Amino acid sequence: MKHLLIVSLLLSLVFSCKEGAKTGKTANPVNKAADIAPINPAELTELNKSCTSIDVISLRKEVNASMSFTNPEAIQYVVSFISDEKAMLTVCQPDAHLVFQKNGDITHEADIYFSGECNAVVWVQGGKIINANKFSPEGVDFFKNFLRPRNTNIPGDTLSPAGQQ
Repeated sequence: MKHLLIVSLLLSLVFSCKEGAKTGKTANPVNKAADIAPINPAELTELNKSCTSIDVISLRKEVNASMSFTNPEAIQYVVSFISDEKAMLTVCQPDAHLVFQKNGDITHEADIYFSGECNAVVWVQGGKIINANKFSPEGVDFFKNFLRPRNTNIPGDTLSPAGQQ
């Protein structure tokens, strides 16, 4: 009887420790980009010079949109939104995916974060984060404007429920 009591106490102690570890993980958001350096400024400059197109794909469910930039000035404008500073990213979800190409070949890919408190360009390769840069306020405003949910209540819009007859 005494052994059964000791075993049950030990088991309850083990299980309570595991539960405490689980709650500790979710209580403090982890900075996913804490140890990730920003992309090298020289690489960013080269990207700005050599990129021939940028594709932007929305990752938000309420926004079904994509954009492509092939005009050199437009490409430079989009790249100018990427700061040399290191980004801090916590529990945010990416808002869009950027694909940088040079003559049809993908050279760089990044997820952009601009919702809530997030503000980052997170460079990915093979599904792993390799660099993280801050996103300028102008870049946040630019993409929020282009990748916003469609207003379905525009009077006279034949595609919206209000315009249907």
